[in-house]
Order: sequence, then C-alpha cells, then structure tokens
Amino acid sequence: MALRIGGAVLDLDRGTLRRDGEIVPVRPKTFELLAFLTRNPGRVLSKDELLAAVWPGILVSEDSLTQSIRDARKSIGDEAQALIRTVPRRGYLFQPPETETVPAPAAATAAARAEPMVAILPFQVDPADAIAKALFDGAVEEITNALSYFKTIAVLARHSAFALAQHSTEDIRATAERLGADYVAEGRVEAADGDYSARVVLTETASGRRIWAQIFTFARDEIFAFQKTAAQRIATALVANIESAVMRRVQPAPAANVEAYLHLLRGIALLRSYGEGVNQEARAHFLEALKRDPGSGLAHAYLALADVIIGGYAGAPRAVLEQARDRALHAIALSPDEARCHRILALTLLYLGRDEYDAAEKHFVRALELNPYDADTLAQIGHFWALRGEGEAGLALLDKAIQLNPMHPGWYYADRAAALFVLERYQDVVASLSCLPRKSAWEWAWLAACHALEGDTEKARACARQGRALEPGLTVADILAELRIERAEDRERMRLGLQRAGWDAAV
Repeated sequence: MALRIGGAVLDLDRGTLRRDGEIVPVRPKTFELLAFLTRNPGRVLSKDELLAAVWPGILVSEDSLTQSIRDARKSIGDEAQALIRTVPRRGYLFQPPETETVPAPAAATAAARAEPMVAILPFQVDPADAIAKALFDGAVEEITNALSYFKTIAVLARHSAFALAQHSTEDIRATAERLGADYVAEGRVEAADGDYSARVVLTETASGRRIWAQIFTFARDEIFAFQKTAAQRIATALVANIESAVMRRVQPAPAANVEAYLHLLRGIALLRSYGEGVNQEARAHFLEALKRDPGSGLAHAYLALADVIIGGYAGAPRAVLEQARDRALHAIALSPDEARCHRILALTLLYLGRDEYDAAEKHFVRALELNPYDADTLAQIGHFWALRGEGEAGLALLDKAIQLNPMHPGWYYADRAAALFVLERYQDVVASLSCLPRKSAWEWAWLAACHALEGDTEKARACARQGRALEPGLTVADILAELRIERAEDRERMRLGLQRAGWDAAV
C-alpha cells in the first residue's frame, strides 16, 4: 500500500518515501515512525505508544523520539508542523489535509528508476547465541542507515527487509523483485576462536547471479564497537559493488535518467582509474550524463573535478580552477544534501590556494556531516587537516578511511604521505609512497626530500633524477609555489629536503 501525504508518497510495501518523484533517504526508525503515524491518522498518539511501536523491547530516551519526529517532518516537507502536530502534554497527532492510497509502482518500473535498490536481510546467526543475534540485527540496521547516505543507492526500509526474510529461500528473490529491490544482501555469521566471522553475499534479484561475496572477521572482545565498524565496512563494499554491477548490466533503452546515471557511474570509475586518456574519457561521460539530465548536481560536480584533474590539480590555470569552483557551486545549488558535491567544491577551493582554506574547511566538514560513511570524504578531509598542520587528526581519518576501504585508490597513499610528512615521519612517507605503482614528478619530489631529511643523500638524488626526468621544468620554486601545506615550518622542511637532494641540479 502506498499513501500520498501532501507532495510525498509513502510506500509501505516497498519501504520507500518519494517526494516529487525522487526517493528521499530516511533512517529506518524514521520510516517506521511515519508508517505508524499514517496507519493512525486523526488520533493522538502518546509518546509511550510511539516508543513501544517503533522501538519494541528497547529502552530509549524521549530524545530519540523527538529526533525521529523532527526527521519525519523534514522528510515529508512538514517543517511548518501542519501534518505531524505536537499535542502538548499528550503526544503527537498525524492529520494530513489529504491522505489517499495511490497505486504502488510495479516491479517492472525498476528498470526505469535511475538508482538501484538493495534489500539488506537480517544475518543468519546461531539462535542459541542471543548476544550475536541482537548484535547483528543492530549491525543490519546500521548498514541500512549507512547506505541511505549514498544518494546513488536506494535501500529497502528495515522493516520491509526483515519481513522479506520470513519468506522461504525460493521466494526471497521473487518477493524482493516484486518490492522493487534490484539486489539482496544476505549474511551468515559463525563464531570461532573468539571471533565473529560474517560472510556477506550480494545477489541480483532478476537473474539470481551472485555479484559479490566477502568474509568480514571481528574480534569478540570488540563487541561494543562492532556494530558501527561492521556497518561501515560492509556498506562501503556494497556501494562499490552495486555501482559496478549496474555498469555491467545491459543498458535499458528508454529512460534518459537511467542512461545519465550509467554515464555518471562510468565516468566516476574512469576518474578513479589510471591510464592514458582516462580522465578525458571520464569527462566525456559526465558531459553525456548532463545532456540527458542537466539537473544532476553530482554530474556537474564530477565534471568540475575532471577539469581540475586534467588541468593539473593545484597547477591548473586559475581560470580552470575558478570555472570548476563555479560549476561545483552550481552542483551544490542543485543537490545541497549530496556530500560529494561539497567535497569536490572543497577540493577545488584547496587547489585555488591557501587563502581559500577556511571556505574549503567549511565544505569538507559539511560533506562529512552529510555522509560520515564515505571513505573518500574521510581520506580527503584527513589530508586537508594534515595540510593545515593537524597531522595526528588527519592521519587518524586517513587510517579510518583505509579501514573502511581496504581496496582504496592509489591517491590514499599520497594523501597519507603528506600527513606523515607533517609529523616528520619520513621513513613512513617513503613506505607509503612506495605502494604507488606509478609515481608522478611530485611524488618523486616528496621521496627525494624525505630521503635527504633522513640523511640518505644517494637515494635522495636518485629520486630527484627520476622526478626531473618526468618534468624537467619542475623546480624547487615551482614546487613550493604549488605546495598546499599551510605552516611555514613544514614548507621550509620541504625546501630544505629538496635542496639537500639537489633537485634543481638533477639531470
């Protein structure tokens, strides 16, 4: 059953909320609260009744209910509190001016939906292990919540997914497809030698094809930190694999927004890769995405990022960086709650120069607020804080990003090296940069400076020769002019290391 609430449609069967035709990400408890309210229109519901309905058997404070009410109002556009009304000293009243049943979207329309939908089923746990059961049910809720932050993935609400799990194994795929889920994620938990081992499998509902499987192991003595850690790691892996699976599908012909979405994903994948011409090819995909969906904030943001990368990051002409900044600002105007738009604007401001750092920090922080589960955001804000002299805090975020995304792109190593340099851990800088399969002239410069500061002149000069061979015109003055490290003492150490390495004289 689907209910229309003003401009929003609450689909109780599929566990989705839409406004103006777009899925609105909502937290699982917020959805359950909305569902309970819509089933009881015109009746004052006490706080105790709402707490019992939405958090059965769990002791939570009234603050949790207040926050969920606030989120529910925001999700349906009821900031004026005209639909969900507070009744002083009694509770809450749901009284929409118009509530009508609307036809639920058929499963066949899933192919025309831009974003894929995944159902996260409760993990299979030994019924005798009550602690593990409660723990992993909580982890599934955290995973569902984490996925809701990613605007390119829709997630079936928790209560629908748990109801789905009651079906027989043969019926799960068919029922999931009827509910509109393109993918189902299932997990099986085993306990051995003091650890929990969770095997997570992602399956495509239409074909039954297994897309991805991975085993996650967690120590039992870390039980209280487990839920969020497991959720972050599994959610990060699911997002990457669902996006990859969508790109491998046969492209559906009709809907322009689906074509735009596929071009966007292909462009992002190319931008994360290495090779001749990949960034230019990624840019072409973003342009194609915008032809089909000019209102895609994310496509505008990634086009801005592609221009910055092609232009040479901090070495890009100022006109290129300013144009990218303006495009990223436009992206935020189109998608103000998309974390990646804020992150890309912050990066562009960073490359514009140190006088833009305060503005860049504002948008990095906003990106982290909007999606604390995005490993790339964690890595880049960690790098940024290191550039501002906060080496320990920056390194902690970078290491957390690597924990969430163990198969991370190579730039994580370079960003981590900058944090280690600020902390004067030169051997660790060398170790981090040594993980890069291909090094730029800039990375050879970091290596040359660190070997020199460690007193290894022979290795320092060898690295300087490698770097100058790649970019013969890159001088110490050029490096210092483009170096985005803020503190004068850190910049001076880089200058001293390059001077000792004989960078300018290297041939």
